[in-house]
Amino acid sequence: MGSQAQPPSEEGDELGQSSPSEAGCTLPPNSAPADRVYDVSFWCAYASNTLVSIAATLLCRYADFVSFLGGDEFHLGWIVGVGMVGSLVARFAVGRGIDRYGAKTVWVISTAGVIAACLVHLWITDYRSPWIYAARVTYVLMLATVYSASLTLMSARAPRGRLAEVIGIFGSAGFAGVILGAPLADWLFSGAAPTRQLMDEMFLIAAGLSALSLPLTWFVPAKNESRIVALRAAASRFSAGGGRRRKARAEPISTTLRRYSPGPLIAIGIVAGAALNIPQTFLPRYVAGFEQNVISSFFVVYALTAIVVRTLVLRTLQRLGLERIIIGGMGLLTLAFLLFLPVREPIGLLLPGFVFGLGHAVLFPAIVGLGSGAFPKRHRGLATTLMLAVLDAGLFLGAPIVGVLLRAAETWGLPRYPTMFFSVAVVLLVADGLYARFYRRRKPRPRARLPVAAASPAETRTRTLVAPSTSVEIGPPSEQPSQPATLSTKAQPAETVAAVG
Repeated sequence: MGSQAQPPSEEGDELGQSSPSEAGCTLPPNSAPADRVYDVSFWCAYASNTLVSIAATLLCRYADFVSFLGGDEFHLGWIVGVGMVGSLVARFAVGRGIDRYGAKTVWVISTAGVIAACLVHLWITDYRSPWIYAARVTYVLMLATVYSASLTLMSARAPRGRLAEVIGIFGSAGFAGVILGAPLADWLFSGAAPTRQLMDEMFLIAAGLSALSLPLTWFVPAKNESRIVALRAAASRFSAGGGRRRKARAEPISTTLRRYSPGPLIAIGIVAGAALNIPQTFLPRYVAGFEQNVISSFFVVYALTAIVVRTLVLRTLQRLGLERIIIGGMGLLTLAFLLFLPVREPIGLLLPGFVFGLGHAVLFPAIVGLGSGAFPKRHRGLATTLMLAVLDAGLFLGAPIVGVLLRAAETWGLPRYPTMFFSVAVVLLVADGLYARFYRRRKPRPRARLPVAAASPAETRTRTLVAPSTSVEIGPPSEQPSQPATLSTKAQPAETVAAVG
């Protein structure tokens, strides 16, 4: 008995393989029961990510480690910048690895990689050693993979109508890690002279926190993803065994990126990515010159502000449009860097932390959401990966430039950090102005509507009909760009708040 043609499923379309029904498999349920989304396994995953985020926030004192080894901000900028190479190169491979081997498997392996990268630093004794660069590259890559894999696994559990909500709540684990990790870093470094033992304790505590997250990760069931992996394998065997449908050749990633990538948004994303990561990288060295070496006053206010804004304000702001949110967010970052100029004690970091939290809370999701919405739905994973890579590229380029700027200011006899803060603010202001000008130029003008009384009778009666015998080809819906992404109150793409140390 001949089987009827089945409409291609999203999974089959994405793989270019036979449909699930032909492969002898069934797709996993599209949604989970609403009352089982926030179960014990969800909160275990949340706690696991919080522990890793605490470890990542603790390593914002990485600048003290480089300084102890004899390096300055110039060397710090190069170490941190080169450390992003692994994340940039491997992001797309990580996404495909998650699809092939399963998010939970990749999550566990990458957590073990974070632990190993922290422990390797115990044997590093020179800031010029290639091992410090290799360890940093491994650490950043593994940490980014932890967040990507965990987010993928948790989003697969959510019903379609609550997907963004679940992603937003799960992503707040990063901010929770900042709130808990910053005071831990201050406690560890309070009143203590930099010693080898102190540096080793920092990496050991970070490795221990990551190790504590492993049992919690293991407790989270894979659920749907194991069935998706089985479906892919069965479909592959069916195609290899001479099935009716031959495996279609997927479009090269480079072609897809050239077709849909929003150039101006990528440019502003690189500038924003550089600015968003400057405090995590260089603020500990700035605060080291104060009477009290305390950074938690900035990071705690920063994280709390971001959580409150995303919970209470974003639903109202989204009505302005994502482009306007990006313009306003860049303005807030500009103001935050100017507010660093008069700071001379830790208490003065509260106001810059508040404004910086406002800017981060609205800027990151707007950039990722607008960039993802520029791609068709079937390329949404690639689009999200691209925008996260764009923000990483900002740190890759920005950290060495800031390090060079600090050294140049010292050479020219200028105050180092005030010069850096002011220069970054000027760059942000110029980039924001250029993006705002581009947005005004490309904004479509509203079409003038013809009054009803002015419409001609012929126009009102004319209809364009298609004859029944005429065949009209309609492209696959997945090839059409989806509607621009919108922001919700709780639902934003999860980002690594202190992933870069």
